[in-house]
Amino acid sequence: MAFIDSKTARWLWGNDPNDRHLLARLDITLLPYFSLIWFLFGVTRASYSSAYVSGMHEALNFQGKDYNYMNTAYLVVYAVFQMPGTSLLTIARPKYVFVVANVVWSVLTLITYKTTAAWQVILLNAIEGGFSAIAYVGAQFVLGSWYKKNELATRAAAFCVFGHLGSMAGGWIQAGLLAALSGRDGLPAWKWIFIIVSVMTIPVALFGWVFIPDLPIHRAAWYLTAEQKEYAISRLGASRKESWDLTVFKRIFLSWQFYLLPFLFMLYSLCVQMLQNNVMPLWMAARGYTVLQYNNYPTGIYATAILGTIVYAVISDRIKSRWEVSIAIGLTFIIGSAILVGTGVDNDAAHFFSFYLLGTTFAPQAVWYSWMADLTSHDVQLRAITTGFMNSFDFAFVTWWPLIFYPVTDAPDYHKGYIASLVTGALTLPFIAIVTYLEKRDTARGLIGRVQRDAGSGSSQDGDQNAGSKVDSRSVVIAGTTDDIRTCMERNYFAAAYIAHAVMKHWLAKLPTQNQTRHLIFTASTAAFIRDMRPMHSAKQLHVPWQIRFDKKPCSTNRSKRFASTAVFREPSTRNNSQKSRSKNLLS
Repeated sequence: MAFIDSKTARWLWGNDPNDRHLLARLDITLLPYFSLIWFLFGVTRASYSSAYVSGMHEALNFQGKDYNYMNTAYLVVYAVFQMPGTSLLTIARPKYVFVVANVVWSVLTLITYKTTAAWQVILLNAIEGGFSAIAYVGAQFVLGSWYKKNELATRAAAFCVFGHLGSMAGGWIQAGLLAALSGRDGLPAWKWIFIIVSVMTIPVALFGWVFIPDLPIHRAAWYLTAEQKEYAISRLGASRKESWDLTVFKRIFLSWQFYLLPFLFMLYSLCVQMLQNNVMPLWMAARGYTVLQYNNYPTGIYATAILGTIVYAVISDRIKSRWEVSIAIGLTFIIGSAILVGTGVDNDAAHFFSFYLLGTTFAPQAVWYSWMADLTSHDVQLRAITTGFMNSFDFAFVTWWPLIFYPVTDAPDYHKGYIASLVTGALTLPFIAIVTYLEKRDTARGLIGRVQRDAGSGSSQDGDQNAGSKVDSRSVVIAGTTDDIRTCMERNYFAAAYIAHAVMKHWLAKLPTQNQTRHLIFTASTAAFIRDMRPMHSAKQLHVPWQIRFDKKPCSTNRSKRFASTAVFREPSTRNNSQKSRSKNLLS
């Protein structure tokens, strides 16, 4: 308890004691589980890369592009199961989904060491792709369900860092096995890593069975008190969630988030393909480096990836904005790729510098998924589908992109691949600008952000999130104070016009002036509101407050009658009436 109140705890988890107690428990249970799973995922994928250049190639008689086909088979199935996996998490408890996937994944990894031909590894990779699809996108979805905007990217960064550590450890483990276990019990070193990874996965799955808290709405975490479970739900506000029917898909397919965010993430993934597909190890092998060197040196990419991910994520959380660091990432894409395009294959210094610099551009795995969670937090189904689709759409291109731009037959000179990375990296900048514009526009309109459960309190746990909340047209109570009126205006301009109309009439009625003067002031002020809100008349929804409260004295309203003989509370379906008709009713 003393630590929870310490300066360190306040720096880690904020000043609110409720937040500190909740986040401390989540950060030692939920976050470690996903981090360990992603660490093992990185170890497993790195093991195939290391094994290929350390004996598996010859032992299993890989030919031509078999290595590319192995990765492609994995990625195709992995991509197909992304959206079904995240959608499943909205109707099934994550504990069961993750643990089952972990156990099957472990068994498939173990079987790999018994393979005797390349086609068997390709087949096992394809099956493994289906069960490991939930590891990344599922974790991002669950994390986004528990953490706020100013908390999420830092946690997502910690999660992604463990994946990079796993990728680094895969090379180190393989290097150690080459020296220590090669030939032991009749097994070559590359087979031992599959055995070790399989054994490591089982206890992590058991840890998940005990500590995964599911989603806040399940109230299933045994290590949270009843009050903390309720607070976990209320502090984030409510997300829109409806039954899975055709209206859900219509809502999702008509949203800009569903298209722009996956496209932006796809550009990032295509750019960093130069850091994957064994590009650096094969270049080093052609340059005469030793087996130990081209197993170890590429791990430096993951070291810079860890640094970049943490720095960019922490900055974006602190400033509660993602676009600034996204621009920096896009510029790094351009600089690193341009160096590789402009230098020859024999320029070792330029290649090492570019590879390590571009390692920092792995940061979108944390920053852009957190950005996606920010932009879809108002709709849990949109968030689930978009989370999965970001990776699915990404891998729809990643599966064939290396076959064209990074085939092993091009080693060590991947010049056309470097040009492709330069182009895709440059394209991220205009799309970052478009997403930023749409975010600011829809936040101002109240179309994105979670719905606050107590609109009348005037309080907010997250200022940015609160400002972007939708006004619930079914039950809204707005206090007649300056701050609350301003908050409502930020949420929805239409509702603000009605409320300001009523507030001004309420206070003007108390002025010791003639009725005609009051009417002139009232008419001019209302006309100004109509003028200001005219550009917003095409908003998709018209949220009308059903109750307005002044000094804790409610004034009931009726949709079909005028309020105080002046304001008309309309049905949302009438939003397409002419501006002239709307003005006439307001000013009558």
